[in-house]
Formats: sequence, C-alpha cells, structure tokens
Amino acid sequence: MTDTMWKTIYNKTNNQTTCKEIDELLSSLNEGRCNLSDDEITIKVGCFIPSQGCEGAADGYLELLATISPLRINITQNLLIIALQPIYYMGFEETESLCQYIAAVARDGHFLNNFQKKVLADLATQETLIESAFTTMLQYEETYQ
Repeated sequence: MTDTMWKTIYNKTNNQTTCKEIDELLSSLNEGRCNLSDDEITIKVGCFIPSQGCEGAADGYLELLATISPLRINITQNLLIIALQPIYYMGFEETESLCQYIAAVARDGHFLNNFQKKVLADLATQETLIESAFTTMLQYEETYQ
C-alpha cells in the first residue's frame, strides 16, 4: 500500500465513500466488470464508514473483506488492515483475541451468507496474516493519527 493511499484513508472526513458507491463496487466485482485497481478498491473501502460504532464498523469491514477478497485475493491484507482498526479500538490487541473476534463474526454474523462466513472462518485461522496486518495497522495509526 502506498503512503498516499493511507493518507487518503485516514483523512476520509472529506472523502467518504457512500453506500451507493460500495453497492456499485460490489456489483461490478460480482459481475466481472470492475475496472478499478486494487489500490482504488482499497481506498473506496477504507473511506467507507459502515457504522459510527466500533463493533458495527468492524463487522461491516469484515463483511466487505469476505465479499471482495475472494474476487481480489491480492488485497486481502489491505482490507484486513482496515477491518482491524475498529477491532483495535474495542480493545483487542493480541493476535489470539483478534482471531477469536473474526471467528465470532464468521459464526454469528447476521448479514453474512454461508460463503462469507466460510471466508472469515478460514481467515480467523491465519494467525500470521492477522498478526502482520495488525502490526501494519498499528504503524499506520502512529503515522497518520
């Protein structure tokens, strides 16, 4: 991820992605007509605010990750970095607890279909990826907050 991309995401107050834009992004990805780069998709997701509360935001970002990452595997870590931010704000700081949170969303996610639940359940077992994404997220927090 480029430095400019993260600056854009962390300064989303003036550049928020709308629900309509997210719906269009998901439709275009599912229909195979999305012409956005991986960085552009990451920025769109990162500039979206799925909820004003941390739990709703975390669940919303994880839902987007579960939808987008199977179609764009190269940005899974970037989407995970975004999803981990509100989870961190809820007080989860250890890899094991982050994995448990993702597994709980996979198990109990109200708006997830079975495929999305499987994507998140599989992700919850990837401790190395989660730890790496969390470390990167903490670095971005320090740099851009």
